[in-house]
Amino acid sequence: MSFEFGKSKPGKQAGFMRPAASVPDPLSDIEYTGNVETDSATELDALAQGFRSRRNQEEKRFRNATDSEYWFAVCFRDRAAKDRFLAAINATRLGDKYVDGHALARLLGIDIDA
Repeated sequence: MSFEFGKSKPGKQAGFMRPAASVPDPLSDIEYTGNVETDSATELDALAQGFRSRRNQEEKRFRNATDSEYWFAVCFRDRAAKDRFLAAINATRLGDKYVDGHALARLLGIDIDA
């Protein structure tokens, strides 16, 4: 399997690397009247709303992708203490330096997805 820069391995896409959410066709719900002027205005309104909706989604995605306040650090006096702590909470399989917070929360029975 080859790996290209900027592309995640299949099934392992990070949050900010996921493809943009599929956007529904903004013209799909239009009921055409047969009047070109009316139908054109309706299409333009629907397209404008589609662009605004997509812009809002993109702004949210950008804020999430560039937010640096989604992590914290826990320090111990030495490596042995850190290793004992991870073993005590049965989290060694999650890693020993960088741990997925969602995986750790699941392991500890904490629901953070509310």
